[in-house]
Amino acid sequence: MLDLAKNKKGKNGGLKYKLFFILAGFFIIILFSVFIYKFFFLAQYGRPAKQYISPERLSRAALKTALYKKHPVKSLTGFFKKTLKDLDIPRRNIIVQHIALSVKAPVNRQNDLKDISIDFSKYNILISKGLDFNLIKNIFKSEFKKYIIPSKRPLSYYLYAVKHNSVCLYFYYKSHLFLKAVFIVKGQGNSGFNSIKQYVDSPKIALDIDDVGYDKSFINSLISLRTPITFAIFPYAPFSKQIDLMLHKAGYETIMHTPMEPVNTALFPGDGALFISMSKKEIRNKILTDISRLPFIDGANNHEGSLFTSDKEKICDSISVFKKRGLFFMDSLTDSNSFAYRCALKKGLPSAQRDVFIDDKPSVRYIKNQIKAAAALANTFKRVIVIGHPRQDTVAALMKEIPELKKEGYVFVPLCEFLR
Repeated sequence: MLDLAKNKKGKNGGLKYKLFFILAGFFIIILFSVFIYKFFFLAQYGRPAKQYISPERLSRAALKTALYKKHPVKSLTGFFKKTLKDLDIPRRNIIVQHIALSVKAPVNRQNDLKDISIDFSKYNILISKGLDFNLIKNIFKSEFKKYIIPSKRPLSYYLYAVKHNSVCLYFYYKSHLFLKAVFIVKGQGNSGFNSIKQYVDSPKIALDIDDVGYDKSFINSLISLRTPITFAIFPYAPFSKQIDLMLHKAGYETIMHTPMEPVNTALFPGDGALFISMSKKEIRNKILTDISRLPFIDGANNHEGSLFTSDKEKICDSISVFKKRGLFFMDSLTDSNSFAYRCALKKGLPSAQRDVFIDDKPSVRYIKNQIKAAAALANTFKRVIVIGHPRQDTVAALMKEIPELKKEGYVFVPLCEFLR
């Protein structure tokens, strides 16, 4: 028994020595590797060179950051003008407008809520076909990263690019829009205009087609018109993802058609819907899940939502989520008491509001009359936002009326050009 215990002890001691030598070997290999790297590799190839920044360059950056800190709006406006010059855009291709207007409160709150004042400069800019949209985007992205973010001033911008048509830029100080720029591609899109004055003076129509995702044939018919149209896609319809990708490749603006709770609660607004019973966190999670299904959208609008959009707290919670994701919002105005547009303006998110429903009655004759009524508004105000749907009567009317309107000088534009 004693001999057996001694043998066992001897074996355990042997294992410990083996483990010690193995670990020591690994340690020696690591030290040797470090030695080789330091005295042979670095000696041959050298250490990575440190970037040298001259005192003059440092002082220029500090000065520019200080200017943004002291005069944020003036500094960014000056940089924007300089950028136009650097892009070699002739002065004759730029028209600046001063826009001042007020937005009234919802109908049932006009006695206790003040109007919202909007006051900004709008730059209408004609650019050549060869100007890369990404260049414009990268210029402002770089400026914010280098100088504006370090200045800690509450400046922000939103950029929406619609292939072959336009780039829309919105600049905010806090939640106030102070500069809007629309870059129009020369001789492209639906009008073929060759001067920026012609664009500014033309009556413009933004046509949004809702309820997209169930029928591809109607969408293909509208695409054949070769006219800028915005398509609002359901997040969970059978062909939503396919249509979103198809429209993106074809250069069309797409937004998410967000289902929201209607006054008639017996009607189910659709999968992915928002309800007033939801908490702030539930609303956020639902919207983010919906958005993830449509990777190419630039904005959102509401499907139904007469109850949800008239609940100030809930719709403002939703607008905050869209703002964080950089998505503009268009209020479909399914209820006159909607807070959606007002809330988006207050929060400093590019937004718009529907003017005319063209197909709330299923009749080609009625739809044509509504299109003419919308055109009359465009003549008066130089802009109108129209909503229709991918239905047989609507598509038939649009296929007939859009070519006629274009011949008469009306310009169809992406929705991003009408945001405020």
